[in-house]
Amino acid sequence: MNKHALFHQPKSEYAYAYDEKRIHILFRTAKNDIDQVYINFGDPFDWTYHNGKAQWNHEMKEMVKRYQTNDFDYYFVEIEPKDYRMKYAFVLVKQNVTYFYGSKRLHEVYQVQKNEFKEGGFYDLSNYFNFPYLNKEDLPQTPEWVKNTIWYQIFPDRFYSKNKKSDLTWGNLPVKNNELYGGDIEGVKEKLPYLKDLGITGIYFTPIFLSPSAHKYDTTDYYQIDPQFGSNETFKEFVKAAHEQDIKVVLDAVFNHCGWFHPWWQDVVKNGRKSKYADCFFLDKDPIINFDIDQNGQPIVTRDLRPNYRTFAYTPFMPKWNTDNPLVQEHLLGVVKYWIEEYDIDGWRLDVSNEISHDFLRKIKETSRKANPNTFIFGENWDSSLPWLRGDQMDSVMNYDLAIPIWQFFERKIDASEFQSEIQKYLALTPKNVMENMFNLLDTHDTVRMLRRLDDNVNRLKIAYTIMFLSAGAPNIYYGSEIGLTGDHDPDNRRCFIWDEKEWNHELRNYIKRLIELRRNHETFADYDYHFMDPNNISFYKRKNDELILALLNDEPHDYKLKINPLATGEYLDLVKERTISIHEEITLYPYEILLLKKLY
Repeated sequence: MNKHALFHQPKSEYAYAYDEKRIHILFRTAKNDIDQVYINFGDPFDWTYHNGKAQWNHEMKEMVKRYQTNDFDYYFVEIEPKDYRMKYAFVLVKQNVTYFYGSKRLHEVYQVQKNEFKEGGFYDLSNYFNFPYLNKEDLPQTPEWVKNTIWYQIFPDRFYSKNKKSDLTWGNLPVKNNELYGGDIEGVKEKLPYLKDLGITGIYFTPIFLSPSAHKYDTTDYYQIDPQFGSNETFKEFVKAAHEQDIKVVLDAVFNHCGWFHPWWQDVVKNGRKSKYADCFFLDKDPIINFDIDQNGQPIVTRDLRPNYRTFAYTPFMPKWNTDNPLVQEHLLGVVKYWIEEYDIDGWRLDVSNEISHDFLRKIKETSRKANPNTFIFGENWDSSLPWLRGDQMDSVMNYDLAIPIWQFFERKIDASEFQSEIQKYLALTPKNVMENMFNLLDTHDTVRMLRRLDDNVNRLKIAYTIMFLSAGAPNIYYGSEIGLTGDHDPDNRRCFIWDEKEWNHELRNYIKRLIELRRNHETFADYDYHFMDPNNISFYKRKNDELILALLNDEPHDYKLKINPLATGEYLDLVKERTISIHEEITLYPYEILLLKKLY
């Protein structure tokens, strides 16, 4: 037995409260190393006395090997402790030898009779893990609407221009971050019927507050809509119109840093450490401004510039807020409250959320929920995000944990076996009540367009979208990706939406629209687990209640013969082509073929 592979961590993704009654427990072993894993559990205060001898009342339940990566097996069990608390340990069986894995040690035990062991065994509660109490307040309190949302991310300057404010020709290339094309909020409002027809139920805007740039991540005034996009009143009318179409609206909150022209920072530029706002930022050393400023009052950036104040990255245009400062907290939390209460927005996406203090994130969450209990808070985290997703800070993050293995597989950086391993790891180590609210994506304003990753192969893009739409969490479409808009790294990934329908890829758009319809009509699409069918192929099935869905996928330019478990053979409904199809023990998948099938019983 590989003892070094054995792992469990209480009060973590290995042991968490799923809801008010149920606890999810995970245990890790080396791949194919253990024959059986049991959990032994009970209330630490529940004892029975026989002839003056105390016996602890406990249960033993077999765990299910639910996930397998290239290195590990993950065993899972759901427990409903009768009094909302429990102590627990693990019993491992390998080749008829039984081991006890507790919180302090692993040792071999000898079975006398069922559930009774020598050497202290089950009655040494000091060697047990503890789930002290299942408190409702500790559960994630994400609004119910979130997990059923179909998101659409809009970079407003490039979506649609209702009131032309730019001399640039719409769609002109190359795209630059300092050029404005004239997209505006009234333009998005005019295109709400387009989004409604596609099946969109939530819009996430990149920043729309006053800023000199096209991307608006260098905020000058958090209380003013940039005139390039319209007015505050224009935005209020837009939110009302979107809500009438049952579409939620979420704004981008850039609270890690502000922009160069924010008046508080300009006061620091002018007055240095004598500024009343000096402590609102991190001024590391003098001179604070250690670079030249041009005739427009902006920094002149050189390749090796390292500002003497803290910034996002090393960008002098984006000084980092000191969110521990009371003035900063009052200012930014006022922004949070203002746009929820006065404009009825449905939530915030927090830019660079992993660089904001956990303490301030808690304040953002608290302020948002007080303004409207149904607001949604999610963040930009590119790495493992569980410390931010305990329920007290954010409801969700942009799900790069899922996106990255998808990117790697479709860019041929990993094979099907490695892809399956990465997905299984993600499924194992993401709590279910977190996973169902994740903001799933294939591309954003920060990434290469997915179509470009695939060398503009639309057939492969359809396969990638199929995987995303059959994943737990809320899927997001980056504006234009549904019609075949492509683009490389920032800023090329921020091209203008093409409104000439003759240039659309209608096959792609129709397929994505169909995926949205299927997602809304089949709960199985959003279920947690994939069950892969072949180590050399990415086909999988999902099952929920009495519904069985097969996703038979061939991401290769040649035929692939896929073996089917005899138990899964039979008659199926093709959910895309709406025809009946018979599935036998082997099926030939054609190049880039997609079959989404529902079992007919």
